[in-house]
Amino acid sequence: MPGNALVQSLVRGLDLLRLLVAAEGGMSLPEIVSAAGLKRPTAHNLLRTLASRGFVVRERGVYRPGPAIAVLAAEAVSGAFLRHAEAAVRVLAGRLPGAIVSFCEPVGTEVLVRFHLFPAQTLVQRPAGSVFSPYQTASGLAFLAHADPEQRQGVQLRHPFEVEGIGIWQTPARLEAFLAEVRARGYVLPPFCSGSTFRLAAWPVLGRDGRLRGMFGAAWQVVSGSGGDGTAAVLSALRDAAAEVTAAGV
Repeated sequence: MPGNALVQSLVRGLDLLRLLVAAEGGMSLPEIVSAAGLKRPTAHNLLRTLASRGFVVRERGVYRPGPAIAVLAAEAVSGAFLRHAEAAVRVLAGRLPGAIVSFCEPVGTEVLVRFHLFPAQTLVQRPAGSVFSPYQTASGLAFLAHADPEQRQGVQLRHPFEVEGIGIWQTPARLEAFLAEVRARGYVLPPFCSGSTFRLAAWPVLGRDGRLRGMFGAAWQVVSGSGGDGTAAVLSALRDAAAEVTAAGV
């Protein structure tokens, strides 16, 4: 292959990504075939390959840009911030030895899990591409509480409340009331964990402009006969981790 030759399949795949990014609401396969000037099998194979790496998602017959695009962009600008967050996760694990601790970052309409650490483990894990549900996790609810209108609209497209949230919250009004409580008190304790021996909590990290930059989370088991459910200690540790990363000013 000549040194200046282009890889046609890669070029076509990148062109498809640009096409989808520019199309509001996504595109069907026939629309993509027509707009890109490709044969249907070629377009389908390119889309399937891109979807396998998270760069494209297909929902109800419509193709849209996937979360991997936003993840790449975020990776390029958040290095120093994430180093502070990773260090804070290690401190959290030391303070909460019986809990699963994590740090998530809002990337587009997704709650991306950057780091988590399990009890009795020493290595921070970096689960590439792993995302949390916006309705069923403490970090996801912290994201919803501080998301701007454009992000909320994107969440509804990617994670329809009628499909993913209604079984937990029954009505949008109940969810919105809880999110207002989160903004008022500053942390998340999901009501669906009350009465359970498995608890979740999250504390958002807000930038100087008030925008959400990340969420520290914890999941733990309540030990019977321990004299408490551990919530106060977890919230104190999460609050301190968020304050430390915020103070770093990166």
